[in-house]
Amino acid sequence: MTGSPGKRGGDDVETRIGWRMAGLGMETASFVLGGVVIGWVIREAVGGGDFWIIVGAAAGIASGISQLIRGGLKLNRQLDRAAGRRDVGTGSGSKDE
Repeated sequence: MTGSPGKRGGDDVETRIGWRMAGLGMETASFVLGGVVIGWVIREAVGGGDFWIIVGAAAGIASGISQLIRGGLKLNRQLDRAAGRRDVGTGSGSKDE
């Protein structure tokens, strides 16, 4: 039973990181939606047809994907660190064998 808390702690870290990764998808969608809304507001203020909505959507997609990649890389590094800490405690190295 002494090994259980260490494994459980690692699973908790992985679960938290997994939920953050799922949140990145929602954040990306909100960037796209925000871009569309800003484009719509500009269209209503200036005119010019659907051009501004398309520009806003493109800007939202670009910024959303940029944020998704940046956040995903950060969370991947955290997951690698958590897995590294977990592997150190198990003694799974096969150098001496």
